[in-house]
Amino acid sequence: MNRTWLRIVLRLALEAGVILAVSLLYHYVIPANNTTVALTYLLVVLGSAALWGLPEALFASVCSMLLFDYYFLPPVPAFGIADPQNWVDFGAFVVTSLVASELSTRSKKRAVEATRRQREIERMYALSCYLMSGDSAAELAARIPAHVQEIFACPGVAFYDRGAGQIRRAGAALGIDDSSLMRMAGSREPRRNDDANTAVVAVNLGATTIGSLGFVEAAVSSTTMQAIANLVALAMDRARKQDAAGQAEAARRHQELKSMLLDALAHEFQTPLTSIRAAIAAMLAESPPREQQEWLDIMGEESARLSSMMVEAIQMARIEAGHMDLDKQTHTVEDLIHSALEKEMAEPAQVLVELPEGLPEVFADAGLIHMVIRQIVGNALRYSRPGSPIRLQGRTTHGGVLISVTDSGPGISPEEQRRIFEKYYRGQQGQGHLTGMGMGLPIARQVVEAHGGRIWVESLPGTGTTFSFTLPLVAEGVSV
Repeated sequence: MNRTWLRIVLRLALEAGVILAVSLLYHYVIPANNTTVALTYLLVVLGSAALWGLPEALFASVCSMLLFDYYFLPPVPAFGIADPQNWVDFGAFVVTSLVASELSTRSKKRAVEATRRQREIERMYALSCYLMSGDSAAELAARIPAHVQEIFACPGVAFYDRGAGQIRRAGAALGIDDSSLMRMAGSREPRRNDDANTAVVAVNLGATTIGSLGFVEAAVSSTTMQAIANLVALAMDRARKQDAAGQAEAARRHQELKSMLLDALAHEFQTPLTSIRAAIAAMLAESPPREQQEWLDIMGEESARLSSMMVEAIQMARIEAGHMDLDKQTHTVEDLIHSALEKEMAEPAQVLVELPEGLPEVFADAGLIHMVIRQIVGNALRYSRPGSPIRLQGRTTHGGVLISVTDSGPGISPEEQRRIFEKYYRGQQGQGHLTGMGMGLPIARQVVEAHGGRIWVESLPGTGTTFSFTLPLVAEGVSV
């Protein structure tokens, strides 16, 4: 405070000295007319207003008016302030000091504001460079408070990461209440607490809530706080998307590795399985005793089941890894069904095929559709009542052909129908006595959907079950 007053006194003394020197110079050394003297005084007033402000300019105006009257207005040298011209001179000096000081103040404010904005832009750029590094979302959230505190020179900064449910702090941020940070998340306007010298702003990205930022004794404006929050929101969203992309890539590679391993295992197992089945067939051809034949039949059935399970596992792994390449060709529905059910068609009492004449051709991968048909028909045969055949029907539907398989089994409850196409799920009716890994129907769904069709089930407990799926027509070749 003493230094401030001393500085003001020195300024006033300097002004008085300059004005007195000008007056003495024009009065005794360089004779000049009153206009020149007045203009010189005005220059001193303008300089004072530009350099220091209104109080100094007003003091310079008073000094100029008094010395102008004393040295240059009659009677000379004497004060004649009663003269109207003296009041006019004084008014001119005062108005000049007011206008000049106001213009100078505005100019200084604009310069200060421009400097402040430039500094904030530089800080925002530095913060964006820090935030756009390749860290994970968790690592970035941990570093945000320290970066903001360092760049914007805040005593303390806190960041509430809503996704992780964690609050990170840097510096003297203990004064920022946890509940304030949590309540502010999702809000739209910054909130200041003057008593605690803190401010909290929400971190949002559109309608997505990221969290909130808290500042202790922040010297930055509310606009700058919101800009910081927007940068943090963009950086966190980018980091989370990178994390998700990395996880998706890891999952894809895992599926590819699993598919490769299963393929390798399949080739390793198929050779001994083929040998075992061939040996069983050779032993059965020699008409063994009844007891041995029963054991050989069991061995043949179990080896066939093991081979089928391996095929299902390999096919599911390939589908999940995105390696299901469709070899679509033009086929008639009758050819697809008969070639898929050669064994079952040999016993007409098991499967009743009802196909109307003139069914249009479909565009499909024959091998995969054979697998779908065999899977659905095989399930129907296992669950249907003994001696009751299943019905396989086909008809034209909008944009494709619909194939349905109906059995007379115990039916499927609505709860199970919602899960029947999930991987590894086996219905309650099949648990305990029917074989399978629960992958046949999920594979069938993937195959049908890959063709652009859809598959569904209709059933009521005690009334049988109907599985239906659609295939695209040759002319369409697109989703049904």
